Amino acid sequence: MTFYRSRPFLLGFLGFCILKDLVSSQNYTLIFERDINNIRNCSCFSDVRNCDFNQASVKCDCKTITFQRNRTMSRLVDTGALTVWFLDTSTLGQLLNFTIIHDLKLSLCVDTALPTQYLAIMGLMRLRVQPYGAPEQNLTIYNNGDIKSHDQSSQSSREKSFLFHISYLDTSLFNGNSFLKSYSVENVTSIAENLPKLPYVSLGSTTSNRSYVVTLIY
Repeated sequence: MTFYRSRPFLLGFLGFCILKDLVSSQNYTLIFERDINNIRNCSCFSDVRNCDFNQASVKCDCKTITFQRNRTMSRLVDTGALTVWFLDTSTLGQLLNFTIIHDLKLSLCVDTALPTQYLAIMGLMRLRVQPYGAPEQNLTIYNNGDIKSHDQSSQSSREKSFLFHISYLDTSLFNGNSFLKSYSVENVTSIAENLPKLPYVSLGSTTSNRSYVVTLIY
């Protein structure tokens, strides 16, 4: 499990320089790797063929972001609908590991076998995955009504609760050998102690009296 455990405090390169300005609810954000040093960040207002980089550049409003590999950040991301086309797990991990994303689609755009490694997403409500050359699969992890807060009128309190819903996605599911499945464990007081083989991030003292809902997606 060398995927992210070597950098447990990696909170997402996109949190600082790509997803800082969120798009409106009627469109969605599309991100794909243009080459080894550049990422395309697009706002799309209509559907784009899966992994069609040229069509995305024409139909969407895109800009190129310089991608600094192995850079660690400390800013969490909160976004709506996000689609990521990826070529390898290394880039995917640096882009998304330990970010907060509610609605996520991941598409593998090359014909390659992926190892069993784990991507951690906080607050994930809906997931769609599309392995290379295979149909899209989707999964609902939980709905807005499932999120409990001591102060239901407080938006900030509800947003903080997303920090305690953590989904771990096994990247080998993109090999297309099985249907998308998930399993959730509630009242996990310490990921490091209760699930030591999974990557984790310290959220500081704010979590001292809270427990996690951990969802394994495979």
